[in-house]
Formats: sequence, C-alpha cells, structure tokens
Amino acid sequence: MDDTGKLSLDALIGTCYDGVLDEARWDQALREFNRWAGGIGFHSVTWDRARHCATRDSNSLDASPDLIREFVEKLAPTDPRVALMLQQPVGHAMRCHHHLSDRYVARSELFNDFLIPHGVRYTYGMHLDGADGTSELLAVFRAPDHVPFEDADDAPELEILTKHIARAARLRAGTRHLQAQAAIGMAVLDHLDMAIVITDETGHAHYLNVAAHQCLGATRNMCIRGGKFTAVLPNDEQAVRRLITHATAPMPVAGSHRLQGDNQQHWVVTVLPLRESHACAAPWEKPMAMLTIGELDRRVTLGPYTLKVLFGLSPTQARLAQALAEGRELAQYAQDANVAINTARTQLRHIFDKTGCRRQTDLLRLLHAIPALRIHAPG
Repeated sequence: MDDTGKLSLDALIGTCYDGVLDEARWDQALREFNRWAGGIGFHSVTWDRARHCATRDSNSLDASPDLIREFVEKLAPTDPRVALMLQQPVGHAMRCHHHLSDRYVARSELFNDFLIPHGVRYTYGMHLDGADGTSELLAVFRAPDHVPFEDADDAPELEILTKHIARAARLRAGTRHLQAQAAIGMAVLDHLDMAIVITDETGHAHYLNVAAHQCLGATRNMCIRGGKFTAVLPNDEQAVRRLITHATAPMPVAGSHRLQGDNQQHWVVTVLPLRESHACAAPWEKPMAMLTIGELDRRVTLGPYTLKVLFGLSPTQARLAQALAEGRELAQYAQDANVAINTARTQLRHIFDKTGCRRQTDLLRLLHAIPALRIHAPG
C-alpha cells in the first residue's frame, strides 16, 4: 500500500469512530467502506433476534424504497444470507460464495427472481453488535459481472476495516443503550416539582426540566445567560460558580447556597455531583453537576423516591438516607431494617460516593438544604 492508500485508510477508520455519536458520519463511513470493498452499495439492517425481523434499515443502493421495503419485510426473514450472518460471531464477516455454491444460486428463487435481476450477486456480510436484543447486519454487494469478495489473506485492508467497523459498532450499541437510559432518567426528572438544571463544569446548561423552565421564568434572581446558569447578584454568582467547580472536581463535593436579594422568596440552590452511575449521566462523557432550585419556605419531607432520582441511589440506599435525614441513628436504622450494622455502613459509604459527601454530618447538611417540593413517584 502506498502512502496515499495508508492516509485514506486511516481517514476511513477515523470516520468509523466519528460515527459512534454522529449518525451522518456513520452513514459516510459505511458508504466509504462500500467503495473501499469494491461494492455497488451497502444495506444495513437492525435485526430483532427474538422476533426474527428487521426493525430499521439504511442503504446506499440504486433501488426504489418500495423494492427495499419488499426485501426487508417479505424476503429477509427467509434469506439464507441473513441466517449465515447471524451464525457468525459478532465482529466477523461472511462471504456468501463460501457458503452458497453456484449450483445453489442457479436454483434459488431469491437470487434468480429478485437479487440478480436487480444487480446483486455477491455479498460480504458482517454481524455487528446491536442494542437491547438486536444485531446489526451490514452487507456490501457486488454485481453478477464482478468477482466474488476476496479471501482474508488476499485483502488485508478489508480485514483491518472490518475489525474497526466492528469496534465502532460495539461502541455505538453501548452509546444507544446509555442514551435510552438517559432519556428515561430525564423523563423521571420532569415528574419532579423541584426545578433541576444539569450543567457542565463551566456552568453551561445542558438540560432543564419542566419545573426549572417555570422557575427561571418567574424569578429575577437567576437565569440562563449565554447558555450558562447565572445568578444575577455578583456574590451569588461567585458562590454558585464555586459550588459547580467543587461538584465537577476529580474528588467532587456537593454543597448549597441561599440566594440573596429577594425579600419575598427565599431561594436555595443545591449543587450535586452527577455521578457516572446516575441514569441521567449517559449523554456526557465529562464531569457534570445537577442543580436543584427551590424555596425554603415550601419545604416538605424528602421521600425515598426523590432521593433515588436526585442521587441515583438504590431503593435500599434511599431508605437509609431518608432515615438519617429524619434524625435516626445508623444503628437504629440497621435494627429497624433487620440488617447488620456493617451492611448499613457499606450502604452509607455508597451514599457518600453518590452524593459527593465525605462525612455523615455533610450528608445531613446536604439533605436538609434540599427544598423538596411535593415530590411523589409518578403514577
């Protein structure tokens, strides 16, 4: 391979990984892979293994949407190439001429009545990782007047690209799963009456729940300015910025601040580290902070559901945190819950980790600072 080929190969590999988070770049990578492999087009199908059917697809073929739909809905479930791809280990490829002989093809209705008349004879098919019970099947095609796809020993660059596409597909599958989790987490936040804003370490706001939009529209103490969560008074702004810095530090710490300047309402902002384990953390691969905003005068008792949503606690951890917030001692909670004191201490350490607290007194101060506003589990 000359230097030009090496550069273009490296560029294509880079495009594959760009496609992990960018659908347009992934489509570009598949189109370039098809050209590199000498194909006439690609067809990518998300295959539901339990239902044995396609749930979505994309392609670069010179074929009408109706023709593609006919194949996906009617022919794909019995297409032997689909079965052959699914039989391959994830990340491996299938060359159809290794499995389907010329004699088989000559007698096949699928090939003679559908594939060959529409310009498809040879298939290079890959079994890739999918999300949540699916597989991604990627096929590149060659026409009847072309040669079959080369064996691995004769096409080392094709093997290299196949491995990188498989790795990128695995990352895409994991990302889609995390994004689905995050969507669920965000939907849960919208059920809370408490105003919640998620920011990065610079204070740039990445998410506001419904209550936050309403709250910021009704108060003059804080706003979103230039994309950042901003407290209007300089002293408040410095305090909030310091809390966000602490919450997104390598050793994050939670904290709260009571805003000044409004004699009618007493607003408090609590800044919590958004841990990687939290359902809402998936879209961002960097430290984030969750800001809760509320009126001290409207405070009610925190419930386990609220604690679970805010901190990503397990149900058991949420019950322990609630018990401590209500003034019960750790030993008393262990006795009431019928668990060993060491088990309760382990649960407390997990709570410290998820809340950004170092000591029990810090945890109690944090819990008492959060203005929980009529929060109940949805439904």
